Amino acid sequence: MLEIECEAASVPQDAPALMERVARSVCHLEGVAGVSACARIVDDGEIHRLNAAQRGVDRPTDVLSFPTVNYRGRTARDCAALIRREYDPETGLCFLGDIVISIDRARAQAAEYGHSLARELGYLTAHAMLHLCGYDHMTEGDKAAMRAMEEKVMADVSLPREGGYLTDEELFERACAMLDMAYAPYSRFRVGACILAEDGRAFTGCNVENASLGATICAERTAALKAVSEGATKFLAIAIAGESGVAWPCGICRQFLREFGPDMRVIAGRKGKPFETATLDELLPRSFGPEELLGNQE
Repeated sequence: MLEIECEAASVPQDAPALMERVARSVCHLEGVAGVSACARIVDDGEIHRLNAAQRGVDRPTDVLSFPTVNYRGRTARDCAALIRREYDPETGLCFLGDIVISIDRARAQAAEYGHSLARELGYLTAHAMLHLCGYDHMTEGDKAAMRAMEEKVMADVSLPREGGYLTDEELFERACAMLDMAYAPYSRFRVGACILAEDGRAFTGCNVENASLGATICAERTAALKAVSEGATKFLAIAIAGESGVAWPCGICRQFLREFGPDMRVIAGRKGKPFETATLDELLPRSFGPEELLGNQE
């Protein structure tokens, strides 16, 4: 979906895979499929040259975007017909445009903002891909809409935000955003969750029901499994949002979460209503955890 050319020296080996993941997240959250784009990772000298030639700007910038689709004041989600005009029979995909990222600027800004190079590359990719999807920041309203989408993408790909941990309000907001992803054809009770790992990353999840009922997985465990699969095994907090009612974790989820954060905060509420908080220890008193088993091995 994202064809990437590394033209600069010292590009991290995992950068292309990260950028591809972010690009796919943008398209998923925007609701578009069957599209492609090209990306170049260059140094300051090359992006300086492009700025001068294409924009009359005599300096390097962190990122450039060159959309091929004119969305006429809208974004990609509302412009399927316009996107189809960019169909490429050789690839079988609709081409959205090109992006260019300066690895030198990305490194400098990561150091300036105090976060990882992965976070900065992910953000720049999200920003550029959103431009290819019709987002802009020329007005305050457009800027706010684009920024909100950037944060959704960064949460979706589990990259920590700059400036420390997410607040309870931000965690709950991300849990609410997952309600649209829930698969609940039987109970019609949609639940979204967002879990905060000790390293600052946030992982989202939703409930996924199954016709057998017993194979259903709750939103809390979906988020937790995503976290563990990405190497996070210590949790500080989890926010759980219900669409039609407050969704405190069930007994199985309480025990499951106990494995990774016995002292974690649990934030529960209904979308559009104030949330409540409790500790997991309050919800599961006198609980059994890994220390009991590990202690028997000594």
